Amino acid sequence: MTITFKCEHCGKKIEAPDSLGGNRGKCPYCKLSNYIPSSVTDGDLIPLAPEDTEAEQRSQDEQSQERVLIAAMDSVESMSVPLEHRDEVSAEDLHHLVVNYCISLSNSKLEQAKDHLARLQRFPHSAATAVEDFISGKAIEPALDGIPAKLLQGFLTQLRDALKR
Repeated sequence: MTITFKCEHCGKKIEAPDSLGGNRGKCPYCKLSNYIPSSVTDGDLIPLAPEDTEAEQRSQDEQSQERVLIAAMDSVESMSVPLEHRDEVSAEDLHHLVVNYCISLSNSKLEQAKDHLARLQRFPHSAATAVEDFISGKAIEPALDGIPAKLLQGFLTQLRDALKR
């Protein structure tokens, strides 16, 4: 029996004997080294664990709560004078943008995170203070509880560094 796979470099179809599975070999077309996968038999397969529907539901509930919080913050912001039109902007005025930045990153919504960063960059001094409030623990937001502490600290440090540029 033969193992069929595609070259990692040129993408051409390669066939190799079962005996070479798990080793490296050169592509006959581009001559570059490739890993030759082992052939899999039904006896080699590991059954999947049962789906944890409770954990999935908790995750969906947390994401729903985050969306509600973001929507509520956006609606409060839209009712007041926009930040860009204020004479003075405090660090507390920017806390919601710091929170939204972290939540966007944790949900892999990089474009949203960039938008929040751009808004924060308009107020460098107040934004830096707002970020420091979260890093030091002076500001606490329950919506951030779903983000592991080390990851959250990484997001905040990254934001602080981006604001210094």
